[in-house]
Amino acid sequence: MQQARKAMTLVELLVVIAIIGALVALLLPAVQSARATARSAACKNQMRQIGLAVLRFCDEHDGEFPHNVHFAADLSWVDTLAPYMESVDAIRICPEDPRADERLAIKGTSYLANDYVINDIQADQVTDKVRFLRQVPTTHRSIVAFEVANRNPDKPVTAEIEHAHASLWFTPLNMQRNLVTKTMQLDVELRRHFDSSNYLFLDGHVETIAAEQVLTWIDENYNFAAPQ
Repeated sequence: MQQARKAMTLVELLVVIAIIGALVALLLPAVQSARATARSAACKNQMRQIGLAVLRFCDEHDGEFPHNVHFAADLSWVDTLAPYMESVDAIRICPEDPRADERLAIKGTSYLANDYVINDIQADQVTDKVRFLRQVPTTHRSIVAFEVANRNPDKPVTAEIEHAHASLWFTPLNMQRNLVTKTMQLDVELRRHFDSSNYLFLDGHVETIAAEQVLTWIDENYNFAAPQ
């Protein structure tokens, strides 16, 4: 007497496929979250390297900060720091930047210099601007770079988008008309990493600050971008 062959029925196969599909659906968000966390960590590491390069630049230039693109003959401040970094092209772009490839192709950057400290010496327009590290009271509280906003997504990116106009955010007119948030978000992305973004400070450390915290500062008319 022959033994009956054991095989999966079509119903059993469909059940197995359904279970596998359910497991993949459960695991996929966790995998995506882990990848996003890794990209955020990479971004912070890159900003730290940029921060150290800024300090090295200051050390070799009597404490003076690099200039932004307006002053330096169309040379980005990040390119100015190239001698102090192993590979400026590997560091200038945030892995979470949706326009990363475009910016890299034109020697752009995902990180915007704070024009309070990295500027083209238009101090006659904004008296709080500084040019030297020694003019900053507390470097661990003063921001030097932000993450670039993805503004005008239908237009080509340009290499000139390499500094934030932070000195123009908290003008009396903007505060009077409640336009600080709108003006700032033309420059800075507040939610690049899990409803937060990374901020580089002048002592070289990087903080991940929630968007809601930044919006609270704006509501309180606290100019967090100015040298502290």
